[in-house]
Amino acid sequence: MPTDHEAEFTRAFIASAKRARFIQALAHPKHRQEALVLLDEHLPYMPGFATEVPSAQDFPAELEKLLRAKGAGPTCHVIADGWKADGRELPLREALHQICLQGSGAILSCLPGQLAYYRPAAPGRGLLLERHRPGIPSGMILEP
Repeated sequence: MPTDHEAEFTRAFIASAKRARFIQALAHPKHRQEALVLLDEHLPYMPGFATEVPSAQDFPAELEKLLRAKGAGPTCHVIADGWKADGRELPLREALHQICLQGSGAILSCLPGQLAYYRPAAPGRGLLLERHRPGIPSGMILEP
């Protein structure tokens, strides 16, 4: 069974046609790599919930400010191709430094089903994946 972060991330941000297969693959160690390979460039996310992070904000210190302003806590859940940290909780700052140094795709789930950062394989730009709950302010707005 995938973690709450992984299941909620999948339900909130992965296209419905791919959702069941993605969550099943994450749940089984033998098939997890099938899902992780999609992180490199073909993650079937729903574009309506994605905002490309401007290049001026797409590095660890600025990403941390952005994510914290949107409600992220001190830790995040890592879903990553080729990282030992895959499937684990890490301090947000540490995970952001790793994601910016790695060449493979990764997701940092900050608030289950509400806020995540997705970085495809290099040289792809990062995406903020966000769903707002009714009555909760959206926080900081990305600048163009």
